[in-house]
Amino acid sequence: MSHFLYSGPLDTPTSTPSILDSDASRLSTRLCESRLRFIKQVPIDLKSELCSPRDRRAALAVYNEAIETSKSTNANHLDVETEAEARIETILGIKRADPSDRVFQKSLLLPIDPMYAEPRIEASEDGLSYHASWRLHEWRRDGWPGSYPGRAIEKEKTMEGDPGTWRDQDWSDEPSKDWPNLGGKTM
Repeated sequence: MSHFLYSGPLDTPTSTPSILDSDASRLSTRLCESRLRFIKQVPIDLKSELCSPRDRRAALAVYNEAIETSKSTNANHLDVETEAEARIETILGIKRADPSDRVFQKSLLLPIDPMYAEPRIEASEDGLSYHASWRLHEWRRDGWPGSYPGRAIEKEKTMEGDPGTWRDQDWSDEPSKDWPNLGGKTM
């Protein structure tokens, strides 16, 4: 993940950790520094070689949530940091994650969006975010994040063509009993 983090000096005053500092404040400081290094390294640019603005925004949301969680919870602070790193690495494409991975489940932090599940939906290949929106909608219809979206995953595997053309087909109004007959006409 180091190529996503600025390695130069930060323009913030450094504070020396005190023995009186709590685990929460030390973690919060580490996460704030890591977030700042990420901000300085990854530009807000549609043509960025590092990551898309959508992925940048998602990674920053995880940083912000982890910082707030570290300040307001009695949870193990190492767990918060570990969860945040796993989510950010998945968002940035450093780590691959199957739909059953913990990053898509609510734990100390909120789950990340389904678009990062394998097969990953890249922003460059989903210009209008139709595929990502479709997947999120189907996962939610299947009960995610409370339950595993097995039906939605299987449905996506059967879809063909460009995701922009995917539509739910409702064939229930067609009389299947007359299908071969075609109203008395022969083929």
